[in-house]
Amino acid sequence: MIERRHALAAYDGPRSHSADASLCLAERYVEGAWLVVSYPEDEAMPESVSALLALAQHEPAVGWAHSSASALVAAMAPGRVLTLTTSAQEASLLSTQLDVNRVIECRGQRAWLRFSGTEARAFLDRQLGIDLLGGDFGYGRFALTRLGLIDVAIHADRDDVFDILVARSFSVALARQIALRAQAEGRSIAIDPPTG
Repeated sequence: MIERRHALAAYDGPRSHSADASLCLAERYVEGAWLVVSYPEDEAMPESVSALLALAQHEPAVGWAHSSASALVAAMAPGRVLTLTTSAQEASLLSTQLDVNRVIECRGQRAWLRFSGTEARAFLDRQLGIDLLGGDFGYGRFALTRLGLIDVAIHADRDDVFDILVARSFSVALARQIALRAQAEGRSIAIDPPTG
């Protein structure tokens, strides 16, 4: 069993109180995470994780994700679907339903951060190699990119709420980068404790 210690425990960079901050970076506890693999020559597609979680009948297309209050199912590449959940019940369900020959369990490898605030979209537009203000990156869009030298995956959950997936070992460095860049722009940012 993986220790339930949040990835941002060692964060010691700049932060504001939540009530004063225009931006917020919060960690979500990951109860389960899997990379589900399928191949073009497969006679039958593996069972849809999106359907198991009652998000949609089929997996999202590449560049898109399905999400709920507790789960994120994202197409990383053709035949590669990443799933994360903060729900112990969903994690248990998927552990028993997914084909063990087609999944890589990766709960301890990825941190799930949620970036929000009225200025979140404009701030990330300046930091990432993605045009977030042009209208093509609306609700449900998903992309792999970088913030500085750190590889991240980003998902537009709502207008001013974004999911950021990052390797756990880089989560503190990413939080520092975001906080320092926000500070340099004169923005206040809250780094909140993890939520479910």
